[in-house]
Amino acid sequence: MSRAEIDEFLGKPRIGVLCTNDLDGSPNGVPVWFEWDGEQILMFSSASHKKIARLENDPRASLLVAREAGEPEAWVAVDGVVAIGEEDVVPLMERLAGRYWVDGDPAIARAHAETVESWRQAAAQLRVLVIEPDEIRSYRA
Repeated sequence: MSRAEIDEFLGKPRIGVLCTNDLDGSPNGVPVWFEWDGEQILMFSSASHKKIARLENDPRASLLVAREAGEPEAWVAVDGVVAIGEEDVVPLMERLAGRYWVDGDPAIARAHAETVESWRQAAAQLRVLVIEPDEIRSYRA
C-alpha cells in the first residue's frame, strides 16, 4: 500500500492486535484500540495490565491491523519500540472511546459513559503506549 492508503486504512476504527514478547520470550497478542496520528500509534492501558510488564521487559512490539471478514483482504503491521508514558492519557482515552463505542442504544451509551468516567477517576493508573514505527508493512489483495 502507498503511505496515503496506509494512513486511510489506519484512520478507520479497526481493532488492532498488539504483539509483544512474554517474559520467557514467547509471543503474546492482545486486541487493542489505537489511534494513528500519521507518525505513530497511540494506545492506552492500565498500568497493572500484564502487557505493561511485558513491554517494560522488552519494548519491541508490532501492531497488526486487518480488515474484517467480508472486506477485501488487507492488513497493516506497525513494528517498533513502545514508549510508556502518563501524559495526555485522558484525552486519548476519551478520543478512543468516542471512536470505538458508537451505539444508538441509550442504555449501552450510559454504560459506556460510566466506564469512561471510571477511567477518568483512575487516570493516575493509566498509561499511554506509543509505537514509533521502525517499519510499516502492508498487504492489499
